[in-house]
Amino acid sequence: MKKNLFRIILTVVFIAAAILYLYPTYQDQQISKELHGLTGQDSLDYVTKNADKIKKSRDGRIKLGLDLKGGVYVVLDVDVVKLLQDISKKKDDPTLNQILTDLRSVPETSDEPILNLLKARLKEKGLTLKSFYGEIRDDENDVEKKLSTEIDNAIDRAVEIVRNRVDQYGVAEPQIQKIGGKRIVVELPGVSNPDEVRKLLQGTALLQFQMLKDPETAVKVMQNINNVLVGKGVTDSTKTTAELKKDSLKKNTESLTSKDTSLKESSGKKDLKKDTTKTKKDADKKSSDTTKKKDSDKKKDTLSNIDTGSASDTSAANLSEEEFKQKFPFFYLVRLNEQSGTADGYVRESDKEKVDLILKREDVKAVIPTDVMFAWSQRSFETGGERIYTLYCLKKDAELTGKVIEDAKSNIDPQNNTPIVTMSMSTEGSADWARITGANINKRCAIVLDGVVYSAPVIRSKITGGNSQIEGMGSIQEAKLLEIVLKAGALPAPLKIAEERTVGPSLGEDSINKGITSSFVALVLVALFMIVYYRVGGGIADLALVINVLFVMGIMASFKATLTMPGIAGLVLTLGMAVDTNVLIFERIREELGSGKPLRTAVDIGYKKAFSAIIDSHITSVITGIILYQFGSGPIQGFALTLLFGIGANLFTAIVITHFIFDIMLEKGRHISIG
Repeated sequence: MKKNLFRIILTVVFIAAAILYLYPTYQDQQISKELHGLTGQDSLDYVTKNADKIKKSRDGRIKLGLDLKGGVYVVLDVDVVKLLQDISKKKDDPTLNQILTDLRSVPETSDEPILNLLKARLKEKGLTLKSFYGEIRDDENDVEKKLSTEIDNAIDRAVEIVRNRVDQYGVAEPQIQKIGGKRIVVELPGVSNPDEVRKLLQGTALLQFQMLKDPETAVKVMQNINNVLVGKGVTDSTKTTAELKKDSLKKNTESLTSKDTSLKESSGKKDLKKDTTKTKKDADKKSSDTTKKKDSDKKKDTLSNIDTGSASDTSAANLSEEEFKQKFPFFYLVRLNEQSGTADGYVRESDKEKVDLILKREDVKAVIPTDVMFAWSQRSFETGGERIYTLYCLKKDAELTGKVIEDAKSNIDPQNNTPIVTMSMSTEGSADWARITGANINKRCAIVLDGVVYSAPVIRSKITGGNSQIEGMGSIQEAKLLEIVLKAGALPAPLKIAEERTVGPSLGEDSINKGITSSFVALVLVALFMIVYYRVGGGIADLALVINVLFVMGIMASFKATLTMPGIAGLVLTLGMAVDTNVLIFERIREELGSGKPLRTAVDIGYKKAFSAIIDSHITSVITGIILYQFGSGPIQGFALTLLFGIGANLFTAIVITHFIFDIMLEKGRHISIG
């Protein structure tokens, strides 16, 4: 027993870990059963009360693919031909228009880049890309590189817009990826209405510039929401407003109006200024403190400096966490930093859905002014091991739309080596922008794409000429994302659906049932064969087989892998491979027993001599699985992934678990029949 102690402990730990990782899947199934039995307000109350439990179980469960869960699979084709037509300097040229028209007939399954095809067609007619897309001094290679970059940027913009819309649609576990040079694959599990998906994905992106409500008004609106939740009246008195301003906001006017360039702006608050803005970056903190704190300290301040928005005499600082939650339920979820001089709310990712449910309540909507709306930040930052999102209070009516933006570029400012984004507007947009910025100096203007805030810069001066510069991004990647967003307003390369498949939930449920049935039948038949042919040894192998399935499912849950029908096929194949490994060992033990060796010696030699053959067969299977995963598409990858997990679990169960079970039984003097 002592020599096997480590192997026994290791096995128990692995089994416990597998059960622990699989528990959220079981919990999610139980929650789904409970929800199916509830309707209307009962269902909403259950979701609100158990929001943390539901989110935790959904995040930790084994994910199901479209073929099991049902949903919509869409392949979007980015209209690169239209983009090339729009950016041409000779839009009315009949030769170019004819070539582009011909390119539209290229099969959608073709992987040949449109730009290469255009270049080849022009060459046949003795023309070049420079003739239609370049200037006199441009080199042909430079023009080709510029067009390639333009196409890539258009596809990136489309991907960002699709991801933003899918996230807002509320689809759990969506898969969005760029395939080839012009396609986007979107998988939406659990969605059953293809018409809604079509409208969602093909609509024009809506980019808007919206002013933030002043902090005093925003806090007052939040206080009214909090009052609704605790059953109080609406905050409306002059005295209460003053107290909100004094006690809750502790508004630091200097931090909002000072032009001292050494001030650090906060949490996405960036300076928006004509040509150059010297405000330094401090992207995610919401603090007007001018001391040189570390970033992590500032993020902690975000949650520690809680603004209750309360007009009560009771100090929030003296309340316990439970008392604070009861008295200020909204501000318990939406934390305010009283040192920031803003009314931006900070919400933990786990509380985001709760806040959404509150804002959708009819009694809450009744106390939100008609000219006010709440919007989430696209970015989040991490503090205390949890993601934090920002909730903005905006003016509902947009000051300007993205249609006026002609160009946007991300770059590095050579003066201070920080990321910047410059944008230029049309003549009409420039005039409106000058009026808007002139009337809102030192106020914040949110850049909103499809209802999500990507940036909320401070306007530092009146901007004439339409050329603006945004500073304060934390990285060049963040600046690149903002460039994509600013250029996404018109979406110059429209999206069209090239392929669409819908799997109904009943079909997915049927696939799950058939998959479970096939796996169970395979397991039973294999188990019976092993018991009949190898007797006691076969029973031990069957126990290892069950543990093997547990390990495979546990590994999938720990990696948050997606289970598909091909994945179930891989699991069934794994069962066969597990038996094959035991067959090699048992046949080797039989040979040793046939040569007259005692059972204990035969078992030890059998495991030792079968090891090389087992390793060889598993290595070849691993190589095959890796190749399938690397070069295969979705279904093939699902099969390969389950196969690879199964190979690893099989090696452990067949070589380690069955071996120490044999050892323990032999130590106790049990007779083991190998058939």
